[in-house]
Amino acid sequence: MRIATYQMQQAATAALLDQQARLARNQLQLSTGKRLLSPADDPAGAVQALDLKGAIAATQQYQRNIARARSRLELEETALSEATDLLQRARELAVQGGNAALSAEDRRSMGAEVRQLLRGLLETANTRDPQGEYLFAGYRSLQAPFKDNGNGTFSYLGDTGVREVQIGPTRRVAVGDEGRGVFMEVPGLSGDAFAVLQGLAARLEAGLPPPSQTLDDLDRVIDHLATIRGRVGARLNALDAQDGVNEDALLQYRRVLSRVEDLDYAAAISEFQLRLTALEAAQRSFTRIQGLSLFQYL
Repeated sequence: MRIATYQMQQAATAALLDQQARLARNQLQLSTGKRLLSPADDPAGAVQALDLKGAIAATQQYQRNIARARSRLELEETALSEATDLLQRARELAVQGGNAALSAEDRRSMGAEVRQLLRGLLETANTRDPQGEYLFAGYRSLQAPFKDNGNGTFSYLGDTGVREVQIGPTRRVAVGDEGRGVFMEVPGLSGDAFAVLQGLAARLEAGLPPPSQTLDDLDRVIDHLATIRGRVGARLNALDAQDGVNEDALLQYRRVLSRVEDLDYAAAISEFQLRLTALEAAQRSFTRIQGLSLFQYL
């Protein structure tokens, strides 16, 4: 079978272009540091890389959720601590107010301070987060949850919803407590935390010693807040633990992803040199083939 000069040139051209394409791909791998430039390079590896990238993105979202949850729970813990301090001070005044040696004027001064403590407790119960949402309002987070009705009673305007966020593939955590369960429904009390301070303030403002039941009621409120603070602390510990789990998972995902798609530079450079040599040889042979013609020998 005879092979025409044209056919030889076409074959040489095709080989030359193939070598150039291979070298260009190898050069792109070196510049990007990636072994997989398209799914066709390694279909199974491409699928695995896609799954790993999805797992990394999901875990990074869990970490962002943990950061937001931690910030909100720490703010709640601070608010509960402040509320406890206010109640502790009210208890001290209740004890002092029972001293028979005090005058009515002394008690009225104490009553004025308790009134300020009541206002402080109301402000603390209406604490907002940095986004302007109320901590203890449940799902109605854009409305102040607690209101002084002005007649010695107080209302809760929030709801009983409790937000949760996903912090792991199978783990969620509450990022707050609804206000009714914190300040209004105190075990053992017929009223609420605000009513206890309201009653104490009114009694002292009238120049009268507080009844002994006031100390018991204040202790119940303080113990109740301590219980809630304990739950908040447990959630913060859960966040810290899951944070560590997620970081370990991210490290493992990235290691596996690197093995799947990252380039082995030593092997790639060696391959580049081989392809460069092959391309140069193909170019030389192409030049010689172009010069071949039967008329040169006539």
